[in-house]
Amino acid sequence: MKKIFITGATGFIGCRLAEIASERGLTVVALVRNWSRAARLARLRAQMVQGDVLELESLRSGMRGCDVVFHCAVDNRATGELHRRSSAAGTVNVLQAALEAGVEQVVHVSSIAVYGYRAAPAARTETAPYSYSSDAYCDGKIDAEKSALEYHEKFHLAVTVLRPTIVYGPFGAWTEDTVRAIRQRRMALIDGGAGICNALYVDNLVEAMLRAAEEPRARGEVFHISDAESITWKQFIEAHARALSDGYLPLPEVTAVELAEARRTSERNKPSSLSQLTALIRDRQFQGLVRSVTPIEQCIQFGLRTARAVLPAESRRAWRERLLAHQNGHANPASGTENASPVFSQGQIDLYTNNVVFEIEKARRLLDYDPKIDFSRGMELTREWIRWARL
Repeated sequence: MKKIFITGATGFIGCRLAEIASERGLTVVALVRNWSRAARLARLRAQMVQGDVLELESLRSGMRGCDVVFHCAVDNRATGELHRRSSAAGTVNVLQAALEAGVEQVVHVSSIAVYGYRAAPAARTETAPYSYSSDAYCDGKIDAEKSALEYHEKFHLAVTVLRPTIVYGPFGAWTEDTVRAIRQRRMALIDGGAGICNALYVDNLVEAMLRAAEEPRARGEVFHISDAESITWKQFIEAHARALSDGYLPLPEVTAVELAEARRTSERNKPSSLSQLTALIRDRQFQGLVRSVTPIEQCIQFGLRTARAVLPAESRRAWRERLLAHQNGHANPASGTENASPVFSQGQIDLYTNNVVFEIEKARRLLDYDPKIDFSRGMELTREWIRWARL
């Protein structure tokens, strides 16, 4: 392996792969869709090529002469069903271009999301069946992984599939989003944070990727990749809180039962958007208000009136302060999302309360994978970056 091609090279995992591969003397060809995100890559001796996984010709051109393809790209421009379709279509394009280019190996970065956010106990090993969940991200990962394995079986393209767990570290979404939620007081421990996180430091994942690219026994195989430590969500989240300040501890706690009941109550009491809008338009006081104020004030007053009709009392107070602050020409940083109540989707609740530990024995055996950076060291490095980045 001398020359590698990376999709998603401006992203968290792809860029870290490019950095480590460059340090090891490999020639890196990095696919770049958005040049505004290529600052980290620009520091490296990497060949950056303009392209998109949804544009087959750009992949054909970029892969020419490459030995290994690492497919790390995730299309975050689309949501819902469109995201799922673009994930599958982009992967097929990558595989087809790799087949035509005659590359030696494709390493496809999938995810444990192929089991849904609430993985069944059987998912601890790679033999568990897929679990479609109607979630676009999870189902898109399944479709993409199926295509990768199909290309191996039908066209004899050497493909290895890796399923990372919760990947964290500098520049990572799990780290940035967790820190942001803690700072904005939107983070809480669900059921005491006792669920298993299955943390994976990004450098350990990159090591597994590079090993998969060079191991003939890995072809056509699927591997779980994690740090193999039973780190709970409480440990994971509190470690990020301490990286900011001990002042963010202790974190508030809430039970999954309470969250489910709150959601049911909210759904029962929430009127339809159409009925809300109709009632607002018919309101005589509102009609008179619109006629009596300037266009800019109309927008502000409309927002206030709509908020009163739709949002809970606590949220109404917070947003009212923000709207009035902007009306007066200044914003109050202490209001709004800085003191917002924690809000969790059902997918997050399922993920934070799951207790499946994903095993990596297969990766140990066939890839000789041994995660060198444990959670303590990984968080030490992450904490240094959080402070450097002034998060």
